[in-house]
Amino acid sequence: MVALSRPVAAGFCRLARRFVRERGGVSAVEFALILPLMLVIYAGCGEVTTALVLDRKVSRAASTISDLVAQQTSVSAAQMTNIFDATTAILEPYDASVAKVVLVVVNITSSGQTVAWSKARNDTAATATKAPPTGLAVPSEIASVGDQVVIGRVTYAYTSPFADIMKSITGGATYDLKHVFYLKPRQGKTVAFTS
Repeated sequence: MVALSRPVAAGFCRLARRFVRERGGVSAVEFALILPLMLVIYAGCGEVTTALVLDRKVSRAASTISDLVAQQTSVSAAQMTNIFDATTAILEPYDASVAKVVLVVVNITSSGQTVAWSKARNDTAATATKAPPTGLAVPSEIASVGDQVVIGRVTYAYTSPFADIMKSITGGATYDLKHVFYLKPRQGKTVAFTS
């Protein structure tokens, strides 16, 4: 074992005492330690805000397509194109091609619910004369025999710019923002589709 000479040990002790008393640079060290946490919080706040804004737009798009159809007594293919284009305008500046838009008009009969007609953009329309697809059945609270119900659903697959980090935290890199709106026709009891 190597023994330190007395002058070297005394010099080391003086250096240690001076190091403990020295306060210069403490703020820089504290900032360096806190900076990564601050950046994560900042990026997280930005991501949450973006997701909330997009979720509001998805909700507005779903309510708009339902409302525009529910106001009509009949809807043509050209009108449906315009209604779907309205969702594109609502989702601006986000990529509307990612949004799956489905509109289903359901007949309520004493024997159950059947699809009167359905149209979709970037998704599959419901099959006419069949039961509504899963997640689009009309709740019993608003299902009145003899009526139709207009159902609008918009689903947006949101991918965070921090997808790799989010995947390690939440297990998924893409999050489906989905809203469904149910409205009854406003002019009469039915809404027909004319090609």
